[in-house]
Amino acid sequence: MNKKSTRIHKTILFSIGCLLFLILLPSIYSEDVGEVSYLQQGATIVRNTKTVQLDFSSPIENYDLVRTDSSGLVEIQFHEETGIQGSLLIKPSSSLYIDLSVLADGGKARIELLSGSVLQKAIKLSGKSSLEVRTGNASMGVRGTTFEVATAPDGSILVACEEGQVRCEAEDGTILFAEPGSAVENTPERGFRNIPVMFQDLETFRRNWHAERVEAFRSNAHRALRNFASRYIEMKGKFDEAYKTLLARYEILDKWFREDRAGKMGTMSEVLREKRSLVGPLLNLRKSSFLFEKVYYRLLDLREYYKKGMIRGDLGNGMTAEQFFQRFDNEAVDLEEKMNVFRHTLKLFAKRNDGVSIIDTIEN
Repeated sequence: MNKKSTRIHKTILFSIGCLLFLILLPSIYSEDVGEVSYLQQGATIVRNTKTVQLDFSSPIENYDLVRTDSSGLVEIQFHEETGIQGSLLIKPSSSLYIDLSVLADGGKARIELLSGSVLQKAIKLSGKSSLEVRTGNASMGVRGTTFEVATAPDGSILVACEEGQVRCEAEDGTILFAEPGSAVENTPERGFRNIPVMFQDLETFRRNWHAERVEAFRSNAHRALRNFASRYIEMKGKFDEAYKTLLARYEILDKWFREDRAGKMGTMSEVLREKRSLVGPLLNLRKSSFLFEKVYYRLLDLREYYKKGMIRGDLGNGMTAEQFFQRFDNEAVDLEEKMNVFRHTLKLFAKRNDGVSIIDTIEN
């Protein structure tokens, strides 16, 4: 073999060695997306199916369900490594989780607001990072730096922006923009539209809007419950069927849960085979849960009004309000357990997918 051939041979071997090193290199993906920078009493997270009390500086991990009661307030500071700079202020009586993908050109975060209100503070996105807030049947793509997304008992949504611009898209594809002086709302009576923001700060405007929506709800609480109860009954069947399909892969799920507790993962060939087996059922369940979990958490809010005696009588679907909430309460523990297992599985899938969400795996 001449010198030239020897050099080429060594170059090829070196390249193969580098490739093998990169393939076998353990993922540097971190499950942490941020930490608690401010905390007021009454806040918990559900992580890996277990409820944990929050403390100041507690880490927030991907798919943690953050919940505040009527006295709770939590501010989450994003880690810069996510490609998102700034913080997320979770208001009282709110529930949400973050679905973050670590992509080559930046982070892609989806904030699933299940109930309540959230304030994005001084948000800046680096590279091609993106941030989206999704609630009810609308999604908000962030271009502004400080804005608020709020929900009301009847399912109404408000997006108000202090500076910059937020792109809001309704379920039917209609697109509106929230910006200083013009908010976006979606209500049962008036639909999806822009409304002027008068001479008020963002918090005062939101508070007045929420008070108006609560009053509108009080005047027709029965109709709101009838609407959400019908959607719950219809969607729950689809959710249960999709969850049953996922459980058919119980051996893989159980293996992943045991590996997670031990702090390890299977071989590359095992992980690839397992992901291929789970990707279909997971996508199907995510499609079913996207709106269903928001309906479920809206009904948790309506249950409080029911307990106060505001909602009674026939719902027009063969059940009274009393009968519906008896059924709802009987199913609640099982449903929350299923939702927690589902989020945990999404987290374990991303962990075995170099931090990329299952949604972005399909889209890319």
